[in-house]
Amino acid sequence: MKKGVFLYLFSLISVLPAFAQMRTLTGTVTADSSGTPLPGVTIHLKGSTYRLATNPDGSYTMSIGGTPELQFSMVGYLSRQVKVGPDMTRLDVKLEPVSSKLSEVVVVGYGEQSQQYTTEALSVVKAADFANVPAVTPQQLLQGQVAGVSMTNSSGLLGNASLLRVRGTASITAGTQPLFIIDGVPLNDGSYNTAYGGGASLNPLLEMNPDDIESITVLKDAAAAAIYGSRGSNGVILILTKKGGYRNKTQVKLDYATGWVNPSGKIDVMNGDEYVNFYNNYVTKAIGATPITAPASFTDWPSLVSRTGRNSNYALSASGGNEKTRFYLGGNYAKDESFVIGNNLQKLSGRVNLEHTANKYLALGVNFSTAYTNMDRINIESGSQAPYTRGLLNTPTTLAYTDDGEYFLPASNTLASVYLSTNKYYTRRNTGNAYAKLNITDYLWLKTDWGMDLLETEERFRRSSKLGGTGTAGRTIWQDYKWLTTNSINFDKRFAEVHQVSLLAAYSYETARYDDIKVTGTGFTSDQLLNVGSAATNTGSATGKAWGLESYIFRGNYRFKDKYLFEGSFRRDGSSRFDGNNRYGNFWAVSGGWIMSEEQFIRKLGFIDYMKLTASYGVTGNDRIGYYDYMGLYTAGVDANYAGQSGLRPTQIKNPKLSWEESRQLDLGLAVNVLDNRLQLSFDYYRKHSENLLLYVVVPSTTGFGFATKNAGEMRNSGIDLQITGIPVKTRDLQWTTSLNMGLLKNKVLSLPPDNRDDEGRHYILSSNNNQRVVEGYTLNTFYLVKYKGINPETGDPEWYTKDGKTTSTPTAKDQIVAGSALPKWTGGFNNTVRYKQFDLNVNFYFSYGNKVLLNEFKELDNVNKSTATNLSKDLLNYWQKPGDQAFAPAATSTSWKNGNSFSQLSTAQLFNGSFLRLKTLSLGYNVPANLLSSTRVLSGARLYVMGQNLWTVKDKNFRGADPEVSQYGTNAQVAGEGYYSLPQPKSITVGANMVF
Repeated sequence: MKKGVFLYLFSLISVLPAFAQMRTLTGTVTADSSGTPLPGVTIHLKGSTYRLATNPDGSYTMSIGGTPELQFSMVGYLSRQVKVGPDMTRLDVKLEPVSSKLSEVVVVGYGEQSQQYTTEALSVVKAADFANVPAVTPQQLLQGQVAGVSMTNSSGLLGNASLLRVRGTASITAGTQPLFIIDGVPLNDGSYNTAYGGGASLNPLLEMNPDDIESITVLKDAAAAAIYGSRGSNGVILILTKKGGYRNKTQVKLDYATGWVNPSGKIDVMNGDEYVNFYNNYVTKAIGATPITAPASFTDWPSLVSRTGRNSNYALSASGGNEKTRFYLGGNYAKDESFVIGNNLQKLSGRVNLEHTANKYLALGVNFSTAYTNMDRINIESGSQAPYTRGLLNTPTTLAYTDDGEYFLPASNTLASVYLSTNKYYTRRNTGNAYAKLNITDYLWLKTDWGMDLLETEERFRRSSKLGGTGTAGRTIWQDYKWLTTNSINFDKRFAEVHQVSLLAAYSYETARYDDIKVTGTGFTSDQLLNVGSAATNTGSATGKAWGLESYIFRGNYRFKDKYLFEGSFRRDGSSRFDGNNRYGNFWAVSGGWIMSEEQFIRKLGFIDYMKLTASYGVTGNDRIGYYDYMGLYTAGVDANYAGQSGLRPTQIKNPKLSWEESRQLDLGLAVNVLDNRLQLSFDYYRKHSENLLLYVVVPSTTGFGFATKNAGEMRNSGIDLQITGIPVKTRDLQWTTSLNMGLLKNKVLSLPPDNRDDEGRHYILSSNNNQRVVEGYTLNTFYLVKYKGINPETGDPEWYTKDGKTTSTPTAKDQIVAGSALPKWTGGFNNTVRYKQFDLNVNFYFSYGNKVLLNEFKELDNVNKSTATNLSKDLLNYWQKPGDQAFAPAATSTSWKNGNSFSQLSTAQLFNGSFLRLKTLSLGYNVPANLLSSTRVLSGARLYVMGQNLWTVKDKNFRGADPEVSQYGTNAQVAGEGYYSLPQPKSITVGANMVF
C-alpha cells in the first residue's frame, strides 16, 4: 500500500515540471496583402489531432508546451507552418492569398490532397458555386460547371434520373453511369421501376439534400479513378457533406425559397377552328373521311393537363464546435409541383455529422442521413395515356366533361385517369458511416470506416373501376441494403525538407442484398377499398439476390522539392458477379507532375504565377452487369409447370469465362495561372480505350437461348477538357469573375461481335427500340434511319432517298442509313458572377453542340392516316396546293396517304439538330448590411434573392420539339437523345431568403 502511494506521488511530482512549462500563446492571423484579419483560419498542432479556429477578429489563444510546430490553413490562402520558439507567447501570422484555389485541399479517393500538388485530373464544385440554386437532385448542380461532364435531363418529370457522362461512356450495355460516393459510401444505383412508373429510372441521388453538400469532386482520369478499380471506368463523383468547425460559435442558418414553374417550351398543335377547317379541307380528301361539324365550344386539352406549378423549400441547419468536437445538423423539407397534372414530389431529409477528438491519439466521427420521399408519378410518362401526351393528341372536338360535370368517356379520358386513380411512389433511405482514426505518430495513423446505404422503395397503384373493369391495384416493395467496411493505414512524412512521402494501404469489403415483393389485384366491390388485399383476385411474386466485392487498395505519393510529383495506385477487386476463376481483376495507375513555375527560368518571366504539367496512364474496370450473368440459371413457378406439376426450366446460358471489362486511359494536362492569378487556364487531353466490353448480345440459336452477356468488342473515347477562369474587374466595390468550360468528345466503336452484319457488312448491335444502332466504325448512339428529302414542289408528294442516294416516294427498311449521332461533340458552360457592394448577380449558361435528337411524337402529330382521329401539328397547315409551293406537308391528294408509305413514317424528318444554348440560371441577390443586422440582435447575416431558371433557350430554327434537352430512356446510354412526348425542362421563377443567426 505504501509502495503504491509512493509511486503515485512520484508520478505526480514528475509531471509537475511539464505543467509548469505550459504557457499561453496568443496572436492574430491576417491577410498578407491587405492586413485584413482572417476569421476561421484552422490552426493545427502538428503531431496531434488538436485544432482550433481564429475568432471573427482573426485572433486566437491556445495553450502550448515546448516548441511545437503549428500549421495555419484557410481556403483561398497558402498554408503556413511555423515553429514556435521556446519562450514565445505571441505569434502573429500573415497568410498569402491564392485566388486560384491552389492551396485548397480537395477530396480524392480515400483521402485528401492539395490542389497545388495533385497529379490527378479532377474538378471540384464548391457549395458557393451552387448556393441558393433550387435543385431536386445534386446532378443538376454539375450541369455547365465541369469541363468533360455532359449531363442531359431525361425530361421535366420530377424524380427521373439524368444521363450523366464523364468523358463519354466507357461501356455499351454494362453500367454506364459514374460511381456516386457520399462521405466514402458508394451508393446503390439500381433500377426500381415497374410498368406504372415513368419512362426513365429514378435518380440515385433523389434523397440527397443539396443544401447539405460542401463540395462535389469529379474524378475524371485513371490516376484519380483507378483507386476505385472495378467501378471507375465511367468516372467517380465524390460528394462531401458539410462539417462544423472546431472552436467555432454555433451558427444557425435558415433558408427558404418558393417559386412558380412553367414549361420551357411547347409543341404547337391546332386549335379548334384550325383543326375543323383542316380536317374538312384536307383530311377528308387524304383518307376519304366524313366531314365534321364544329361543336358549340372547343376543348383546350393542353391547358387542361397543365398548370402553373409551385415549389417550396425549407432548409434549417446548425453547425459549430469547441476545441474537441465539431458538428453539423441539417434538415430539409421540399415540395415540388410539376407544370403537368399528376406529378408531385415531397421530400423530407435530415443529417447529423459529428467528429470528436478524444485525445491526441484518437478521433471519432459519424455521418448519417435519413430521407423520405413521397411522389405522385405519371402513369407511363411517355405512354399514350399520359396527361402531357393526351393533351397534345386529343382533338379540340373531344369532350372532357359531360353536361352534368362528369368525366366524358372516363376509360379513355386522361383527366379521369389522373384524378380517379393513385400512382404513389415512396422511398425511405438511410445512408451513413462511422469511423475511428488512431494516430500512432504525427505521420502514421490507422483508420477504420463502417458504412451503409439502406434503401427501400415502394409503389402503390390503384385504378378506379370507372376507368374500366372492376378496378385494379398493385403494390411493390424493393429493398436494396448495402454494408461496407474499409480499414486503412496511412503514412505522411517530410524528410530533409525536400522529400514528401504519402502512403496508403487499405482493405475493403462491400456487400448488398436486393429483395422485392409484388402483389396485384383485380375486382373490387367499391372504389373506397384501396388496398390490394380487398381485391377478388390476387397474384404475387418475390425475388432476391446478393453480391459482394472484396478489395485490396494501395497508393503512394512522392514529392521532391515541391515541384516534381509522382503518384501510383493499385487496386485488386474480387467481384461475385464473375466465376471463381475470373473473379479478381487488377486495376492501377501511374502519374507524374512538374510544377514548372518553381523553376528559375519560369520565375524570370514574371507574369506566370503557377504552371504545372501532368501526365497519367492507368486501367479501370467495370463489373456492373447482372448479379449472376455468368451462371446457368433456371426458373420455377407457373411458367415452368408441366402437366399441372411444378417444374424447372432453363432461362440463362452458362458463361464461366465472363470477366472484367477494362478501360485504359491516357491523360496529359497543363494548368497555368498568370497576372497575379487573375487569369487561370487548365487544359487536358485524354484517350480512353475500353476492351473486353460486357455486351448483352445475340447468341447462336443452337444454344436454346436468344441473348447472353459476354466479353466482346472495343470502344474509344478521346477528347479535350478546357477551363478558363478570369477576374476582368476587381476593385474595392466591384468584382466580376467569369469562367468558360468546354469538353470536346470523339467516340468510336472499334469492334463488335460478328453475330450481326448490316447490308454494308458492318458489325452492329440493335438498340432496345431499333432507331439507334451500335455500329462498328461509328460513334455510340448512331441513328439508323431513312433519309427524308422533302416535298416535291411540282407534284406535292413527299420524297426520300434510297440507300444509294436516288430519289424515291416508296422507301423501304433497306434504305436506312447512318444518319448522325445523339452524342454531342461539344458541351460546356459559361458562368459569371458580379458583386457590387451589397449586390450579387449570377448568370450561368449551358450549351450542347453537334448532336441529333429524334422526336418520335411527330410520327403521330404529322399523320392524318390514323384509324382514330387525333390532334395534329400546326405545321401541317402549310400543305402543298399548287405547283411551285415550298410546303411542309404533301398535297391532300398525295398517294403517300394511301400506299402505306405515309408522309409521317419514321425517317430523318423526325430527326433534328439537338444543339442548344440555355440560360440555366439568372439570379440577383442583396446582402443586408451588417449595421442593419446588428440592431436585430438576432441575425448575423441575411440575403434576399430572386432567381430564374431555364428562362431562355437558343436552338436550331428548324427544331420543332418542346425541348432539345431530352433523353427518354434516362440512364440507358445505349439509347440517348430520343423523346416521345417527353416533358420539357421546367422554367421557373424563385424568390428566397437566407438568414444566419
